Amino acid sequence: MSERIQSLLARVSAADGSARPGDAALRERLPSRGNLEALEREIASEIAYSLGRAGNKLESALQQAQRTRHTIESVPHEPDERRLLVARFNEERALAERRLRELMIQREALGFRRHSDLLRLYPIPPRLPGA
Repeated sequence: MSERIQSLLARVSAADGSARPGDAALRERLPSRGNLEALEREIASEIAYSLGRAGNKLESALQQAQRTRHTIESVPHEPDERRLLVARFNEERALAERRLRELMIQREALGFRRHSDLLRLYPIPPRLPGA
């Protein structure tokens, strides 16, 4: 678990309270007060859910770009129609790139610094010329 999460857990579970602003309100909001293991499980569950959502958004963006690219390559199109499809593909590709960056940022916040596995699992296709 990252140092930031461990620090948060230590602050929340402190019996005597903390001088840091917001800690008291945070302790009141957490239902698992006094049970550090339950709190760790809850935080780990939220982290997993958040990472899963980010991954799903990335997969969805990549699939949409792939569908558009397939449409471009499957049948001949008029030049204007092709230009519009290429522009749409490049926008979808850019969204997938943003989603990948968001997932990387979440992972870095958790202490994961290497992203070669993400780049291999979620390759971003190159831009298409002609838009």
